Amino acid sequence: MAKKVLIIDDSITQLSSLKIFFKRAGFDVETAQNGVEGFVKVYKTAPDLIISDVLMPHLGGFQLCRLLKSNPETKQIPIIMLTVLDKKLDKFWASQSGANRFIQKDSDFKNIIQIAEEICNEFPVSQRYKDLLKTFEFDEEGIIPQINKILDDALMKATITNKFRELTDYTGDDKLVASKIFKILSTIIEYEAACIYFHSPDYSTKKRLIFDTQNCELKDNVYLDVWRQVLPDCVEDFNIEAIDKSDDEKNENIIESADEFQSRKEFDFYYENNLIGKVCFYSTQNIEWNKLKFMPTAKSELDLYLRLKFLYVKTCYLSITDELTKLYTRRHLDSVIIQEFERAKRYGTIISVAMADIDNFKMINDTYGHTSGDYVLKEVSKIFMDTLRKTDFVYRYGGEEICILMPETCIQNVIMPLERIRKNIENKPFIHNNQQIKVTISVGATTYSKDMRLPSDLIEKADAALYKAKKTGKNKVVIENE
Repeated sequence: MAKKVLIIDDSITQLSSLKIFFKRAGFDVETAQNGVEGFVKVYKTAPDLIISDVLMPHLGGFQLCRLLKSNPETKQIPIIMLTVLDKKLDKFWASQSGANRFIQKDSDFKNIIQIAEEICNEFPVSQRYKDLLKTFEFDEEGIIPQINKILDDALMKATITNKFRELTDYTGDDKLVASKIFKILSTIIEYEAACIYFHSPDYSTKKRLIFDTQNCELKDNVYLDVWRQVLPDCVEDFNIEAIDKSDDEKNENIIESADEFQSRKEFDFYYENNLIGKVCFYSTQNIEWNKLKFMPTAKSELDLYLRLKFLYVKTCYLSITDELTKLYTRRHLDSVIIQEFERAKRYGTIISVAMADIDNFKMINDTYGHTSGDYVLKEVSKIFMDTLRKTDFVYRYGGEEICILMPETCIQNVIMPLERIRKNIENKPFIHNNQQIKVTISVGATTYSKDMRLPSDLIEKADAALYKAKKTGKNKVVIENE
């Protein structure tokens, strides 16, 4: 059966020439002299291919193409744009309109015919699709509302995109970022509650689930139930936070149980196969989330933003993190200890510092090799990170030395975790290259006192305690508190 082509052009001469050549090539040809007539004929004739001029009065070729590609009943029909325009911007708009091909009007007719045949073979329109298209009753008056609808949708998508792109100015404050994200999402998605999780590469950062509510308040147990659903593997060391609401925004509608939510939609966002964030919506109504008009646009923009945010945070984290041990660097210590020291000095808060050193580390390197030494360093560092609180700071001070900064911790509360670390290391079988390595550490610790004038006094006092531990037998914790 001959392929049907609908040719749309306001030039009678061009239209007649194209009609002759396509008929000679074996096509069944329909014609229209403007975009409005062409749009109506698409429904009446159900063509296999549309060839349209770009510059036409009332309804231009780009508008017509966008109109056809936006309608489910016509979007499968391939479209070739014919034009005298040849600037890059023209080609850009042709591609944005959804056209399958862009051809110069002065091209050889044989070349146009060849491209038309290729397009018909590449994008075949089924007979069932064409039969269904002919069942739609459509008149010329229906075009204007459709154009307005397309323009409204394009404006809404552009607005959503721009709002998300503006978020790139906010990357550090998670709660502020969450607030701005929910402000965008709440305009296009109906929900009573929503939550967002940003993954951080920093091991010391507590996991946070930030909530937003619309026209309701949640009981504490609902927050916990949602947490268990969204992050089931995380049962401790987390924070649940809610976006602050003004008194005018507070609502007497109380959600007392997560069972009151009738529908839920969760999106996971990944970068290089790693989870970088989650967002979840809850509603007391049965909502077909996948049918929400602008959900795909919002999801796509949120995915892009979360990638940028993750990369920014990761870059900041790597700049203060030792590559081998994943501990903070000494450079980071130099800035944090000044802040904590000044806070202790001004407000009378407590801060303790410990210095740890792997015993006989040079002998480990000399006996087992430097790769075994690196292995020991990494494993020892991991024990420190796993044992200490998330609020403590662990640094690679230099070589095999590790410094621990413990804010709001008195010297009495320092001894137990340090002893636990020492025993865990002493009892752990360090095995590398099929060789078991005996590893112990010595630790010295101290706490802030009012007679200290500089942050370095804390380090020096802890270092003195470490020296004493080394000189009196190693594999021990020594406290210097005088």
